[in-house]
Amino acid sequence: MTALARLTRPRLGLLAAAGVMASYAQGPDRSAGGLLAAMAGGFLLAGGCSALNQAQERRQDAAMARTRARPLPAGSLSLGQVLALALACLLLAGWLLGAGRQAGQGWLCALVVLLYNGLYTPLKRITPLALLVGGLAGAMPPLLGWGAAGGAPGDFRALLLAVIFYLWQVPHFGLLARRHRADYQAAGFPVGETAWRWGRPPSPLMVWLWAYCALLLLAPAWGLVRSQPAKYLLAALALGLAAGGTLALARGRLGPGVLNLSLLLFLLGLTADALWRLV
Repeated sequence: MTALARLTRPRLGLLAAAGVMASYAQGPDRSAGGLLAAMAGGFLLAGGCSALNQAQERRQDAAMARTRARPLPAGSLSLGQVLALALACLLLAGWLLGAGRQAGQGWLCALVVLLYNGLYTPLKRITPLALLVGGLAGAMPPLLGWGAAGGAPGDFRALLLAVIFYLWQVPHFGLLARRHRADYQAAGFPVGETAWRWGRPPSPLMVWLWAYCALLLLAPAWGLVRSQPAKYLLAALALGLAAGGTLALARGRLGPGVLNLSLLLFLLGLTADALWRLV
């Protein structure tokens, strides 16, 4: 179980499932069974991409202290086993998400794999701008959840949620790259060096953070949040994060944790607000 958890990274999967949940709750054609299927699909899609990524980067993982215990460098799983598990997760994810009421979910799943494993993973060895490409893959859960609930793929509410996810990811992963700069350098990844320079506020990371906070504040105006308590709580979350952003970015472990918590609270609040309107 430990090897499986390290391979699929369930915390990232749970965050993807939360993004699917929040957007599904906003969709026009919802059901309890559909919600569970969509969330499971989002979780498995993230896990499959993670497993495939570790197969692609097994040599780099062996060179980094924080990833040496992963199944392939540690020898607890073979490359064939990892590839088989990745394929099983991705196929099951496509089936679960394709069971939704909006056609075209399959191509969205394939797009996630193409962006994350086909572009982001090889680009990490070439340019720090790979973070921007990887963020596109991570912005897909809201679109998957919305489509699973019968929503049109170009709906502005789903697109706004996807943009919020994207704006969250760049400072989040930039801070992680800064924290593990030595590891990235040992593995030959250039992303760590640039993230380190970015990490001294004021910096481009602060601009991303402020843009993220601004869109959180705009969520009620776009109809994503309607109840007054949810609007007040969302405003407090966005303003508090914007005010404390400099402190968050200056601390190694605090920054990613604060950003993760802010997104999770936003998604839970969005879901609770949508469900409250159904009562």
